Order: sequence, then C-alpha cells, then structure tokens
Amino acid sequence: MVFDSAVLFALGAAISYAFADMAARYGLQNTHPLVGTTLLRVTSFVFLAAIALAAGVFFPPLGMHYFWVIAGGAFNPGLFSVLFMVGISRIGVARAAPIKGSAPLFATLIAIFLLDERPEWYQMGGVIFIAGGIALISSGKGGSSWRRVDVLWPVGAAISSGLGASLWRMGLHAFPEPLAGAAVGSATALVVVAGYSLVFYREKILEDAMRVWWPFLLCGCAAAAGSFFFASALQAGRVFRMVSLIQLSPLLTVLFALIFLRKAEGITWRVPAGAIATVLGAIMVNLRI
Repeated sequence: MVFDSAVLFALGAAISYAFADMAARYGLQNTHPLVGTTLLRVTSFVFLAAIALAAGVFFPPLGMHYFWVIAGGAFNPGLFSVLFMVGISRIGVARAAPIKGSAPLFATLIAIFLLDERPEWYQMGGVIFIAGGIALISSGKGGSSWRRVDVLWPVGAAISSGLGASLWRMGLHAFPEPLAGAAVGSATALVVVAGYSLVFYREKILEDAMRVWWPFLLCGCAAAAGSFFFASALQAGRVFRMVSLIQLSPLLTVLFALIFLRKAEGITWRVPAGAIATVLGAIMVNLRI
C-alpha cells in the first residue's frame, strides 16, 4: 500500500467518523434519529463554516462543479446521515457501522460507470471481502432488540455514500481548497436534513436539544473533521480506493463497542469477524502491485 497524501486524508476521515459514530450512539438513546441528525448537521456546518471564514478560504466562481458537490452533499452526508442514524437506533452502532462499510462495493460499481475507473482483479476481490463481511455481520438470529430487515437502513446509507462519493469527485476538481467543497456539501446536507425535520419534528427538536446537545456537539465536530478529510481524500485519490479506506472506521467503532457496549448491543463473534473481513477487503482495494 502506498501511503500518499490521499491515503493519509482517508485515514483521518476514518478516525473522525469512528468518534462521530460512538457519540451519535450515546445521543440517540434519548432522542429521535432525525432530531439527532439535525443537531449533528447544524454543529458540523457551523464548525466547518467558522474554520472556512477564519482561514479566508477561496470559493471558485459558479459553475457545474457546484451542482455536483451540492448533489454529492445531498446524498452524503445528507441522506446518508439520516439512514445511518436510523440504522444505529434500530440495530446498534456495532452492527450498523460495519454494514454501512459496504459503501466501497457501491462506490466501485458507480465509479466504473460514471468515472470510467478500472480497478484491478485483486482490488475487486477486496470488494467481495467487504460484501462477505457485511453478510457475516447480518447473519444469525436478530434477537428481540433488532430485526434482520433493519439492516436495510445502513445498507441504504452505504448506497447513498457510494453515490455521493462519485458526485463529489465530479465537482471537487474545480475547488482549489477542499475545505471550500466540504463547506458547500455540509450546507447542502443541513438543508436536506433540517428542512424535513423542521416540518415534521420542529417541537421535538427544541425539546430534545437541551437534553442531548453535548453528544451531538462532539459528534458534529468529529463529523466536520471527517468531511474535510473526506473531501481532501476524494480530491487527491480515486473514488473506489478512498471510499474503501475511509470505511476502516467501522473496525474502530466495533472495537469501541466491544469495550463499552458489548452487553447493551448483544454483540456476538459475527460482528468483529465481519468487521475484520471488511477491513481486509479495504486493504486489498488499496493495494498497488
């Protein structure tokens, strides 16, 4: 594996998202997933916008590149955040995080068709490992606390993440500074999530905000850092490689969950085994032979 700047940015995103996952899991114990997602997106946008303004970030002139970044932000982190938060609330973070780690499978297929990227045979083998890890995690009995059908929520998040990554890639080339692109995408995600929540959950947002503000403050800051690293990685590297490496975050999430949430989430051997398979697949996707 070649540790160029793109790989380092992707690793930074993976670590940031793992911290965000655990903070979200704590906060979702006391609020609705859409309310939590709105609080997350508000914090993330404010954090990114403040840094962009303080740094005097240059935004390029209007053009189609804004359309692609806005579309990418609507899918990831916009729709992705909603689906993943619901997934965490339904099946727990230890299962939801590795399952949404199947994003490289969808990102690879989408990048092949939209961006004409051509992965090698061993990199495609890594994608198969990732899919196998997801199947392992979701196998076995669901138990009383979650249903097998609920895995569709993080799977939907993975599809949204894969599509969003390709759309981001199509527009980021025109942004000299990744932070500018990250700020635009984060603003779009905020509009998508908050718009829906304000229509249907306005009173609950105000009611819950005072009770769960601090875990989602931490979650939003970590997610904002992840968005910056995410945009930087996609700007510097190929989509199927970067998305696969970023999805190392579920391994960290599972390790945290094993330490702090093993009994609460009923974690069996399938969860860490599937997470390891996912990580091995991500490494194979990033090999350069």
